Order: sequence, then structure tokens, then C-alpha cells
Amino acid sequence: MGEDRSTAPGEEATEALLARLGTPQGRADPYPVYAALRALAPVCRTRRGQLYLTGHQDCAELVRSTSFRAQGPDWMDRVSPGWRERPGKVATIEAMLFRDPPDHTRLRRLVSGAFTARRMAALREQIGRLAEAALDEIADAGADGGVVDLQALLSRSLPVSVIGTMVGVPPKDWGLLQESMSAMMQVVELTVDEPALAAADRGAETLMDYFAALVADRRKEPTDDLASALVAVRDDVSGDREGGGLSEPELLQTLLLLFMAGVDTMVNHLVNGTAAFLAHPGQADLLRADPALAPGAVEEALRYDAPIQILARVAAEDVTIRQTPVPAGTLVIGLLGAANRDPERFPDPDVFDITRPGTGSVSFGGGMHFCLGAPLARIESAAFFPALLTRFPGLRQAGEPVRRGLVLRGFEHFPVTLR
Repeated sequence: MGEDRSTAPGEEATEALLARLGTPQGRADPYPVYAALRALAPVCRTRRGQLYLTGHQDCAELVRSTSFRAQGPDWMDRVSPGWRERPGKVATIEAMLFRDPPDHTRLRRLVSGAFTARRMAALREQIGRLAEAALDEIADAGADGGVVDLQALLSRSLPVSVIGTMVGVPPKDWGLLQESMSAMMQVVELTVDEPALAAADRGAETLMDYFAALVADRRKEPTDDLASALVAVRDDVSGDREGGGLSEPELLQTLLLLFMAGVDTMVNHLVNGTAAFLAHPGQADLLRADPALAPGAVEEALRYDAPIQILARVAAEDVTIRQTPVPAGTLVIGLLGAANRDPERFPDPDVFDITRPGTGSVSFGGGMHFCLGAPLARIESAAFFPALLTRFPGLRQAGEPVRRGLVLRGFEHFPVTLR
């Protein structure tokens, strides 16, 4: 990878299509670009030797196989010297999501008990009440018939109320952290300019300082939340890292990761799904008529317009993908949004159909890195979508929404009216 060689057939076309993904038009609708990449080749190579996958089977194997590893600290040391001087990158790359075993195994085990399907099911009634509270806020905002920014309202209501309560972030602080979270999330995008990196650094410093103060409070007065539980693990004298404990930076990074993922990604999923329903009113009518279709509606929303579109892995050994040699150290990028629209896996993939049987999307990743919050996300969105559409049957998009992100797909603003 990175050797001096002439451009191979298809590389120029791959580069051109990837450039289109980074345009405002590409962010607004990346799916035609994904289809063009799929038509070009099952495995698309760039001039730098990176590989892009668009097929469902290949992306599923990428996220599950132990032949690939995360873009962790050791890899970043080789490809991006100086990254440790950027607080935004440090808070991201050193977190559990970008770690491999044994560190990943140790860190995930410490928090996985809070996200079991059984524990999430026990929260179902509470989540239903929080969803109704979020709808009350939406109703109040749109009571005069004016335009409501659904993205902004959800950023400070349902998702943050659920994960904030679990982690231990008090309601008075939810809104204060949103700007810093949004800035820091830009670190994972495919291209990030210096102003965005600087904003991410400031956001990371603010968030790490906040969680350090929260941890200090929980040391003085433990409560029934995840922050208190992790502080207890950290402060257990027998809880050395090899034995299953965690360092102070790991404690802060883990709390930050869980809080950010539970808010930003979940908001994107809820608004992406709402946008799909508004663009397909017949499907909205189906869900209004039969709320029991909610689980299938959630899976279809995740497939149709996933909040996480791209996931990268590094080949840990020499492997082959679709007869393409992949040397160890190669960066392989799975276009999850493309995989979720693969016609070999999903008939009529560009059709939004909440009655689609067994979608099997790759929106939650897979393998050891399968999304911890998947059960929580499913319960939240299954409560939200039918309640939103039933409460506001006249819900309409008002004007052109503004998209943001490519790796993390969502909206800057999503204007709607309620009647």
C-alpha cells in the first residue's frame, strides 16, 4: 500500500465517484454514487491503495472477520504521526470503538451489562413516557402552525433523556454539551479540514473536562447510574487493567463515547427515518393503521437511510476479497449505506417498505464491535415512529432540509410543520 505505481484501470473512476460523495449533492443523496461504484467493481481501489466495498456480503464479512482490525492507536501512529497532539482525535481513537482485543474486550465487558436486551426491555415503559414527553415538546413548538426544526428538538429531548439518565448526565447539562458533541463527531468523517479539527479539539476538551467533573461528583456521592458503576470499577484496588479495571482516561473516554453515540447517532436515525416516512406517505399510513408494524419499520429505516454509512478496517493479515488480493495493513472501507441497498441482498433496494421481511442490514456493524446500543436504539425508535405519525397526522416537511456528514449521516436542520 502506498507504493509508487501508475494508476490501474478503474482507479480514476473510483476517485471521481468518491469526490462526488463529498459534494453537497453527494451528501444529500449518496445512493446513486454507491450504485455507480457497485457497477464499477465489487472492490474499488484508489490510487493510495485503499479499498472500497459496496456489497452486502463483503461489508458484513468486513465488520465480522477477525482478519481485520480497528483503526486504533498503533495504526494511527504509523499513518498519522502527531495525532496525539489533537484532543479530538485522542478522545476518539483511544476509545473502545477504535480498540482491538485485549483492550476492547476488557472495556466492552465493563459496560455491556448495562445494554443487555433484558435490561433494555425493562426500560420499555419508561422510554415510551420519554417519547411522549418529546412529542409534547414538538407539539408546543409547532402549536402556532410555524416551522419546527425536528433535528434541533430531538437533539435535546428523547435520545439525550434516555442515555443521559443511564450514564448519569443531569438534564440541566444536556443542552450545554450538544455543540461540543457535534463538533467532535466531525473527527470520524473521511475528510476534515483544519477549522473542523480545531473545533473538534475544543469540543473534546470541554467534554473531557465535563466528564472529569462528573466522575469527581460520583466519587463523592455515588448514584444508580453507569458513571458511578465505572467509577467503582476504576477505584477498586484489585481492578488493575490486566485484571479487568480501567485507567482514568479510559473511564472518561468510555463515558463520553456512550453518551455521544446515544445522542448524536440516535437523533440521526430518528430524523432520517422521519424523512423517509414523509417522503413515502403510504408507508406512514400503514404504520398509523397498525403500530404492530413498528419493529419492521425500524429495521427498514435503518436499512434505507442508516445513520452510520461508512466503516473502515485495517487488514491484519494478507487476505483476498472477491479475488482481489488485500495485503496486511491495507485500509478497507465498507460503504454500509451501499451494502444496505445491494440488490443481490434486497429486492427493489431503493424502495422504502416497512413490511419488507427480515432486512438483515449492516447498520449496527457486526462481530466484536457490534453496536452495544442496538437493543436500546430499536426500542426508542419503535416507540417514537408510530407515536410521532399518529400524534401528528398532518406532519409535513417545510422547505429543503440541510444534510451534514457522510460517515455519520444526518441533518443540520430538518424543518417541518405539524398541520
